[in-house]
Amino acid sequence: MDFYFEDKRPVPLPSDAKRGETLIELRASVAAKVLLLNAMLAQHVTPAELARRMHTRPQEVNRVIDLGHATKIDTIASALAALGMRLELKVIPV
Repeated sequence: MDFYFEDKRPVPLPSDAKRGETLIELRASVAAKVLLLNAMLAQHVTPAELARRMHTRPQEVNRVIDLGHATKIDTIASALAALGMRLELKVIPV
């Protein structure tokens, strides 16, 4: 999935598993980063612009959208808020 982030391309959203396919589960922080990257691309917002909106440095935003960097979910939620979006989490039975 890193290549989507490196190439600044939208990450396809999950689809229902077809017969014989295996689902891959993402950690909550990775799923949130995917949603953040997709929102940035849809709105044509660069890391520098998002940093300006968040009153932080572009390097901080680059770390937020780096899959290899641990990011607090609150930070991702703040970045989404700067894009006019809200992060929602839910708990479902397994």
